Amino acid sequence: MIALSTCWQSTLAQSGRDLIAGLRSLGFSQIELEYRITPEMLVEIKPALAAGEIQPVSIHNYFPAPKVAPQPGGEIWSFSSEDADERQTAVGYTKQAIDIAGELGAKALVVHCGQVTIDPRTAELRDLFDAGQIEAPPGRRVVDEIKKAREAKIGPALERVRDCLEPLAEAAHDAGVKLGLENRYYSHEIPNSEDLAFLLPAVGNGSIGYWHDVGHAAVQENLGLDSQASLLGRFRDRVIGVHLHDARGYKDHLTPGTGEVDFSFIRENLPGDIIQVLEVQPSVTPRQIRAGLDHLAAVGIS
Repeated sequence: MIALSTCWQSTLAQSGRDLIAGLRSLGFSQIELEYRITPEMLVEIKPALAAGEIQPVSIHNYFPAPKVAPQPGGEIWSFSSEDADERQTAVGYTKQAIDIAGELGAKALVVHCGQVTIDPRTAELRDLFDAGQIEAPPGRRVVDEIKKAREAKIGPALERVRDCLEPLAEAAHDAGVKLGLENRYYSHEIPNSEDLAFLLPAVGNGSIGYWHDVGHAAVQENLGLDSQASLLGRFRDRVIGVHLHDARGYKDHLTPGTGEVDFSFIRENLPGDIIQVLEVQPSVTPRQIRAGLDHLAAVGIS
């Protein structure tokens, strides 16, 4: 069954009750609660959850939006930060989100792991893509330079992420929740496929897995950085959930069927027993969501 992420309407809804009513009006009985949900909205949502009107299958860190943060986000505090106090804060608020996930009956908490301190050169990559030069020598040169800069600095950052994940894995085990390390959008963000090859075996107890974001992988592939095939080929057995959305060039969170993603390939390369979440931008209409679900169903994703 496909759940719908609250990111579709969480910034537009007037209340938690209105948000849930909007999701249910489309026929969804399962949702992902994400980091734009405020503590006040969560209070308003809880009666519907308690009554079984709708079920959260996953939650996206940091949840609910911490009042001490300047704005909601999945990267307010970073596991990879060189600042020990920031890492401690990141672990503390993630433990809170794990506990809430357990209390609400969610199966997983989706987490962002941080960044490596390099210039992501995003504007350059986009300009090269727009000019059709990503696969040409100018594009390959820039991508190679990004990868070399990343490789030179990633080691200590990954060790810091690992050290943060160890106590979180224990907390997740105790709460009966899985932690899903989500592949990211920008070149400097953690994890990509090489990072996952280090992180997934590094933390034991079975509470940590891989969360595959289809749109992020498509954008990284289009910009020459990573690929769907690499991510799913290497970590298929560790996938616990997926964010389903389409992408075109370097734009993602589009309705399935309106971009360039081959969802038949996605279906063929994902396990059949994972959490599936439709994660589309607020501008998507209810009619487009229904069409997107039909597109997914046509290739066997439902």
